[in-house]
Amino acid sequence: MNDFIQRLQRHDEKALKYVVEHYLGFVKAITLKILEKPSDFMLVEECVNDVFLLIWQKSNYFIGEEADFKRWIGMITKYKAIDLYRKQQKQLATLPMENIPPLIAPDNIEQQLDKLYAKEQLLLEIMHLPDLDRELFLMRYYLEYTNNEIAEILHISKSAVENRLYRGKKKLAKNPKIQECWT
Repeated sequence: MNDFIQRLQRHDEKALKYVVEHYLGFVKAITLKILEKPSDFMLVEECVNDVFLLIWQKSNYFIGEEADFKRWIGMITKYKAIDLYRKQQKQLATLPMENIPPLIAPDNIEQQLDKLYAKEQLLLEIMHLPDLDRELFLMRYYLEYTNNEIAEILHISKSAVENRLYRGKKKLAKNPKIQECWT
């Protein structure tokens, strides 16, 4: 295990500084990708700070090498950014309705609700897939990473990503409503 990881686990502040210096861009990139043009710059900073605080607090739980450490940081960032995104969406949903113009034409509401239901069903089905397949699907269809980006992040080949997505789609295709989500 790398020296800085061991020092971080002993809560050495210099190790934390090293982690921030080397992984700040990585953490910000994931955060910005998930928060999709955040209206508040402070939200991005809050997420980044929360990620490094979690890394500091939970460093004893990490076991592995530096490549695994980067993946671990990526997962922490992803989940923290998703939590903040949901929190932001929840706050937006509580705005008074009289000031918000209709987003969906009344004749299109049923189709939109069907699509939303299908996406929820897809997410539920994805949660039953093995860990790696679940990560692939979330990264591809919810975070909208390309197959090349996924391969690079997970340190697997692009063809492995494509094969796993293909096999996963075949498993998920048992429910015809779900196919609408990725077509």
